[in-house]
Amino acid sequence: MRLIGWLAAWLWLAPAFAQVPAPGAPGEPVVAGRVELVEGDVRFFDRARQPRVPKVDDQILEGESIVTGADGEVHLRMEDGGLIAVRPGTKMRITNFRAQGDASDRLLVGLLEGSFRSVTGWIAKFTYRNYTVRTPTATIGVRGTDHEPFYIPEGSPLGEPGTYDRVHEGGTYIQTRHGRIEVDRGRAGFAHFRRPERPRLLDRVPDHFKPTRHDERIGKRYQEIQQRLEERREQRRKFLQERRDKLEQKRGAQRDKATERREALEKKRAERARQLEEKHKERRKDFEDKARERRKDADDRFRERRKDFEERRRERARERPEPKRRDRD
Repeated sequence: MRLIGWLAAWLWLAPAFAQVPAPGAPGEPVVAGRVELVEGDVRFFDRARQPRVPKVDDQILEGESIVTGADGEVHLRMEDGGLIAVRPGTKMRITNFRAQGDASDRLLVGLLEGSFRSVTGWIAKFTYRNYTVRTPTATIGVRGTDHEPFYIPEGSPLGEPGTYDRVHEGGTYIQTRHGRIEVDRGRAGFAHFRRPERPRLLDRVPDHFKPTRHDERIGKRYQEIQQRLEERREQRRKFLQERRDKLEQKRGAQRDKATERREALEKKRAERARQLEEKHKERRKDFEDKARERRKDADDRFRERRKDFEERRRERARERPEPKRRDRD
């Protein structure tokens, strides 16, 4: 029942985290990551808010939401080489994602409730300004890190409501309209839900940051992930370039086929036009021949009638008596 309540709140507040989708091929979904581990009650919700139960190696797409129950945990192997481990009791969204190995790469996560641990990939390392976590009260940015954002809504028994961020490695910042603080390794920062005050560093890490049984493994992967980021980024660039080249070759072949079809069609049209012209010439010649034949027949008939007329006239002239001459006295 609590998961249903969380879902209702998420569907009500989700538009606040909506962003314009990343540009790409029309209708082509952007894969943000794949499921590496899933335990307990976990649901993914697509852009149409249709739920599904994820399995290992399933995709998580840009614009999709994640909801975990009290015993739910899911680890996502992100396409930029990073890792996101979603904690129990969390509602979040992969709002915007792009990982093509250039300066336009970006990751925007909307966190409505709960927590996740993020070992950042090449987006945070090479274009760190494009890595952002947004909660209803604050924005969290990084500079190549292993950190743990946590958002507690008002009325929750977990602690003081607001945005928290704990840094395991590297560094982050928390920013609100009232100011900004830097959070270093081993520290935690906090921005209050309602009070108009600047975010502050906490004296100790709050108790609600409770590790799961997989945290030790996540911590060990930090160095491994960081060491391979440049290699993986270059591999992604090469892969995408090869895909673009293949796509261009395919488009080129399609253009060539289209050109061949146009040329064949033009040739067929020209041949048909030539045939029609020849038929027109044949019909015109036949018409002219018939017209000449008709004129010849008409001339022959006219000459025959004239000849008959002349013969009858001469015959009448012969039959006509000669006029008598008068003698002159």
